[in-house]
Amino acid sequence: MTQVLWLNYAAITSTTGAGASKLIGVAQLMHVSEFKITQLANINNLLFLPFAIPAGILIDRKGFRYSVMLGALLTAGFSFLRMFSGNYLLVFIGMAGIAIGGPFVLIAITKMVSAWFPTEESALATGIAAMSMFLGMIVALALTPALLKVFGDTLSGVRWMVLVYSLAATGGTVLFWLFAKGKPPKPPKRTEQELQEEGAAINWASFGKIFKLYDFKLLCVIMFIGFGGVTAILQLIDQILKPKGISSTTSGLIGAVLVIAGVVGCVVIPALSDKYRRRKPFILLSAGMTVPALFLMAQLSSTLRYTWCPCSPASSWWPPTRWCLR
Repeated sequence: MTQVLWLNYAAITSTTGAGASKLIGVAQLMHVSEFKITQLANINNLLFLPFAIPAGILIDRKGFRYSVMLGALLTAGFSFLRMFSGNYLLVFIGMAGIAIGGPFVLIAITKMVSAWFPTEESALATGIAAMSMFLGMIVALALTPALLKVFGDTLSGVRWMVLVYSLAATGGTVLFWLFAKGKPPKPPKRTEQELQEEGAAINWASFGKIFKLYDFKLLCVIMFIGFGGVTAILQLIDQILKPKGISSTTSGLIGAVLVIAGVVGCVVIPALSDKYRRRKPFILLSAGMTVPALFLMAQLSSTLRYTWCPCSPASSWWPPTRWCLR
């Protein structure tokens, strides 16, 4: 739900389409610029930075259940504030509150895994938790334009859409409060090395030692560019594809496909890397595939679809139907 709420407005920022397929974007409905709507998503990234380390400290001291409950309450509670769709300031404050709650939920994943899962299941559990984040992005990009069409592309329709997501976030919070437990009845089997690492104290000197590692600094640069690029595309995909005549619905589906591919990549590439015990070739492979794909997206001028052509002459008895590629 943190990811659903983060990209809530990404696929419906701009007005797209014409006639019956026209969908009025939230920028026009709220009478603000598209830049201001984009900032509703950017605030999530900006606030993640200052709250990430405090969230990590709280998780280490209070446990993952306490942290997730705090983050879920902030996320669900501030989400309802966005129902004041006609007031940009209140919507912005609502998104800021959601952004503050995010780190307390997302960073708790590793703590939860270490508390509940044995060593041989830790990677799988972490992967499943990470996949749920991607699924949230898919829902936000693919479902939001459809919901706005159902409720109507008006301020009232935006409020109903926000209400649906806010109630879903509240339901998730209630389910977590009822069923989540801080520790299992029996501690999972951990390796001796992991037990020693869990008891290690983290101080400011540790950060200095980490950033002296040359490979780690290079990895940070790659992550900075790669994750920043993906985030920018997902947040601005509606505005990127609008000048090319592509509707918000199609933009959302394209964004969803990007995220689905990310889910597949998260499973396949690490598995291959573990199998062959190599890291560098797969990092280069990922970056190498991304560059031409971005150039391809930049050149995109329309979407392709198969459609029935009733005017095509039946020059032969087979096939019984004829299709055209548009």
